[in-house]
Amino acid sequence: MTPKVYIDTTVFKFSATQLPRLRPKKQKINWGGQDHQWTVHDFVHVNPNDSIDNPELKAEAELLPSLAEAGKTGIVNYVIQVETMFESWGIPNMDSETGKFYGVPCEYVEAPIEYSRGLVGAGFDARDMQFRFLSSLKNKRFLELQKMTGAYQGPGKLNRNQLLDAFHLWCAEHNSCDYFLTLDFKLIKVLRRQKGRLLSEAVKPSELMNRIGLST
Repeated sequence: MTPKVYIDTTVFKFSATQLPRLRPKKQKINWGGQDHQWTVHDFVHVNPNDSIDNPELKAEAELLPSLAEAGKTGIVNYVIQVETMFESWGIPNMDSETGKFYGVPCEYVEAPIEYSRGLVGAGFDARDMQFRFLSSLKNKRFLELQKMTGAYQGPGKLNRNQLLDAFHLWCAEHNSCDYFLTLDFKLIKVLRRQKGRLLSEAVKPSELMNRIGLST
C-alpha cells in the first residue's frame, strides 16, 4: 500500500529554494568624458537554505527534492488540509520558481469535523480569525493533541503555532496518514515523548526516506 504522508508547513518553507530577485551592484559608466557610479541590478536566483546555520537542518532540507520526486512517481501520496495551506500563506519568500514542494501533486483532505468559515474579512486579521476558530473547538482528541504538542499552557492560554500543529496532526490522524512530515525538530522531540499515543508518526525527511526504502 502506498504510504500516505501529511505535509507540514515547514516542508513548504524549506522547499522554496529558487527565489527570483534583483541584486544591486555599483557600476562605473563613462558619460560625457566623466566616470559616474550608478546602482544597477542583476537578476539572480536566491536559495534561502544556503544561509541555514544548523548543519542537521540544512542536510534534511536538501533531501526534500528527492521526497518530492517520490510523490511525483507515486511512491508516496502527499496530503494536506486547507488550514495548513492557509498557514503557509503567511510564510515569507514563498515565490519560488520551483513551486510549492517542487510541484509535487498534493491531495486535499477533509478536516475531522465538518465546518465552514471565512478565511478573510474586511477589518479582521486572518491569522487571528484562524486562531479564534481553532481555539473554539472542544473535540476530545483535539484537546488531547493540544496538550501533547504543548499548545495548552493552562486555562485560557493557547500557543498559536502549537495549536496549529495539534490541528494538523488531528487532520493527519483523521485521514489515516502513516506519517506527518516536518522539519520542526522540536515538535518531533516533543511528540516522541508520548510513547505511542499518536496515530500518525512525525518524521523528518531522512526518516521518511528510510521508511519508504529510499537511500539518503
